[in-house]
Amino acid sequence: MTQNSPKDGVDVENQDIEQEDISLNTGTVNRGQLTSEDQKVSWLELFFDLIFVTSFDQLAKRLGDSFAPENILIFLLMFSALWTVWSGNTLFLARFGNQHRIYRLGTLVELLTLGVLSLTLRGDLNDTGWLFSAAYAFNRFTLVTMYLLLARSEPGAARLAQLTAAGLALSGVLWLLSIPTTGTLTLVLWALALLVTVVTPLITQRYYHDALPHHEHLPERVGLLQIIALGGIVTEAVAGGRQQEMAALDQAPTLLALIACIALFRLYFDQSRALPVLVANLRSSGSAVMAWMYAHLPLTIAIMMLGVGFGHGIAYEDEHHDLLNLNLVAWSLSAIFASLALVRYSASRLINVPSLDRSMLALLVGAAVSAALALGHLGTLSLHFATALVTIAAAVVTATDPASARLGATEERILEKHAGED
Repeated sequence: MTQNSPKDGVDVENQDIEQEDISLNTGTVNRGQLTSEDQKVSWLELFFDLIFVTSFDQLAKRLGDSFAPENILIFLLMFSALWTVWSGNTLFLARFGNQHRIYRLGTLVELLTLGVLSLTLRGDLNDTGWLFSAAYAFNRFTLVTMYLLLARSEPGAARLAQLTAAGLALSGVLWLLSIPTTGTLTLVLWALALLVTVVTPLITQRYYHDALPHHEHLPERVGLLQIIALGGIVTEAVAGGRQQEMAALDQAPTLLALIACIALFRLYFDQSRALPVLVANLRSSGSAVMAWMYAHLPLTIAIMMLGVGFGHGIAYEDEHHDLLNLNLVAWSLSAIFASLALVRYSASRLINVPSLDRSMLALLVGAAVSAALALGHLGTLSLHFATALVTIAAAVVTATDPASARLGATEERILEKHAGED
């Protein structure tokens, strides 16, 4: 296969794909290659992800109960904890497959911990914080066991598994230590434990070449979680709309919120999403994967917070709520645009496409305009109209940007090339 011409803009930066070790070796650990083995999302994974519908709903209700700074901080910590439960399970199976007995049994146990976590999400921290800590610690130790058992059955990935297990165990210990605490100390220990969980993959990424995530499966799972989060916007908007009369003007904010949700769907899924994972497999390097993965944490949080802002703005019509919802919607939407810019940058920086292209400018302008909305005195209808307008504009720019097409073409050509050599 000949190298793509420069005008196609699809050459991997500082790395000619033609010179990569691209031989396929089904059933072995990826080393500078794409595995030809399909890894479809299993029913167990779908069930695991659907549990997060309940978890996200409970967290949304918790945030909606109070916009006080302390409650927002607790919300962010709890959401980050849930996200690391999801990402820990997702990365394990993307690396080692979803047919492994260790994964299936471990995930069943994790489902129980996730159910207990969901049970505690809306309670008073003084009453349910200890149970949240205990359930999360048990989840961490379950994943530790999964990695240690994997290290015995997959010697090639033993070092990565052992170091990952050590980081998870330390995090679990910090969660256990938080059980008897209250107040600020509890939140500090939670934050430290989450920091250990987040930093561990960054420390162990030098061993990622021993177990790189599946190049199709991981983006699919990440996309499914974004669909769940976007579904939360629909739920909140509809719930708010039910509090109003079924008249066109009364339901206009609901319709505009749904339009904005659809535009955000297009903004995310019209972009190349698998390219960082593809290139990571070709280069036997996990740094691109983790940068791309972590960009989705603020994205998912902001989507949920936007849904709460939409729902409360629709349901309540008074000056006090309008001001609170204005800030929540404006800053959440700004964070969404900024996170989408990070996701796009994680892909565009890898190939011969300028990072500051038309789509990137649209996302950055969208972040700035959204933040500026918080400085105005907009009512719900005006705010939702502005939100729909800025999201639609950004979605149209991204969908019609030649750079977006080139990113997608690169992704398809890499996949087609290796599929043809299988």
